[in-house]
Amino acid sequence: MNGFFEFLLKIFKIKENERKKIGYFEGFFSIFVNIVISVVKLFYGITLNSVSLIADAAHSISDVLSSIVVIIGFKLSDKPADKEHPFGHGRIDLIATVIISTMLLIVGFEFLKDAIVKIKNPSIVSSTNIEILIIASTILLKELLAQFSFFLGKKINSPSLIAEGHHHRSDALSTVIVIISLIGSNYGYKWIDGAAGLIVALFIMHTAIDLLKDAANPLIGSAPDREMVEEIKQIAMSYPEVIDVHDIVVHQFGEKWHISLHIEIPHTMNILEAHTLADNIERRIQSKYKGMTVVHIDPVNSDHPRYSEVKQFIKKLANKYPELKTAHDIRIVGDKDTFNILFDINLEETRENYEKLKEIRKVIAKKFNAGVVVNVDPPLS
Repeated sequence: MNGFFEFLLKIFKIKENERKKIGYFEGFFSIFVNIVISVVKLFYGITLNSVSLIADAAHSISDVLSSIVVIIGFKLSDKPADKEHPFGHGRIDLIATVIISTMLLIVGFEFLKDAIVKIKNPSIVSSTNIEILIIASTILLKELLAQFSFFLGKKINSPSLIAEGHHHRSDALSTVIVIISLIGSNYGYKWIDGAAGLIVALFIMHTAIDLLKDAANPLIGSAPDREMVEEIKQIAMSYPEVIDVHDIVVHQFGEKWHISLHIEIPHTMNILEAHTLADNIERRIQSKYKGMTVVHIDPVNSDHPRYSEVKQFIKKLANKYPELKTAHDIRIVGDKDTFNILFDINLEETRENYEKLKEIRKVIAKKFNAGVVVNVDPPLS
């Protein structure tokens, strides 16, 4: 199926890196298909006096409106960065997804009310096999449209196109329920049309809420994908001078990424070498993730005679205290016998964690007869 979709893009001379064109193409193509489907469903819904089919037609009409939102979203998100928006307008794609989801939720709620009325006042909906077959053909069209939206959404990493795909699929699945209700009504089950309308409405609302959460989380600020964080870490760790990596922060603005990370390097490296290393890592990450990457350098004095012993003990202690798994920037100040241990840890500042840290400090201090200072940073990656 993906091969066919690639063929479509070639026919219309749309390249993979033309994000705006791909968004426009999906939007206008969806509008055309959904107008045709909406007219068919609405015609038969009114003709057969089927509340579930009219609800399904409205669902398809809402797809037309959501496609218009997608087109507007791609037009606005393509605007370059400016003084008021230094990171660009990429997150308009997410705002478009929120609008689509909200529209879908309203549609679902309105038809939930209509379905309840129909259940209270049921009536027979009579339909012919030809009418059922014509309505059923829209299921295939909508699923193909959903697959097309998913394909394009994944190709250009667009949440709004993926949301659009779910919108199309929910329409296809709701039509399946409508077909079942029409067949059941032909066998004399008067209540089935209202019940089917109720199921369709609940399904629409459930889909809308899921999409709304998926779009709202990145806008609020969600944790980065674990695989992406691990890949960034592996890129940095591929340089032999890098001892460890921590505090990886990832922000997404449309197709662009803003990434920052801390690398631990030997304190003996001179400034020029360290700067060159940071530049090389930044370029490597930026070649993988389009946008901007900033590497912060943390010099580590691993030459202290007790450094390896302290580091291994903290690592081993993490088996008992999982909070220590994020320990980094381990520094030792002093001579071999009299010294202080300092390190950072990523942890939420709660009362429970505070008590755990007190316990951890005591264990480490007792082991090395040393002062222990722990700096708590918020969880980042």
